Amino acid sequence: MNYKKWKVISRKKVYDGSPYIKISIDEIELPNGDIINDYHRIEVNNAVMLLIENEKKELLVYNEYRHGIGEVSYTFPAGGIEDGETIQKTAKREILEELGFEFKKSSLLKKYIVSSSYMFSELNFILIREIKKIAEPSNRDIENPDLVWLKKEYVIEALKNNKFKGLTYATAALLWLFYEKET
Repeated sequence: MNYKKWKVISRKKVYDGSPYIKISIDEIELPNGDIINDYHRIEVNNAVMLLIENEKKELLVYNEYRHGIGEVSYTFPAGGIEDGETIQKTAKREILEELGFEFKKSSLLKKYIVSSSYMFSELNFILIREIKKIAEPSNRDIENPDLVWLKKEYVIEALKNNKFKGLTYATAALLWLFYEKET
């Protein structure tokens, strides 16, 4: 089957919550000529999610309240890529701000678009190793997470028991499990 791109006729910004979120409504022409007048586009900054592993091969997990779901969930340190930053520079900034750590080794495991229907953002999953505490956190998350170090079997158990309530966090945990032997 030959797939054709949709044509954007116009884009109207309906909400600008910069630097966090922008919402637009697109008028789209489909390849068959049909017009969609109200296709929504949600843009959030591209970001990194940090999968931090200690010398015992344990994974750092945040246990925190997430307002969007109204529940406590396992999550990971993460943050938006600021203008002019590389993925690596963002990872270094975020780990220092949120945890007071520096690291010697990192690798990009994968990058995904969070929602291909609405764009949303590109999320870069970064494996961090050889960490060292060098300072106190300078910009702790508003959720004020508890830090938990989980062994592989506890990460698997947490996934089975729905402790990672957000899809991006569950994906991150699965990626860590998938790549742990390869990197």
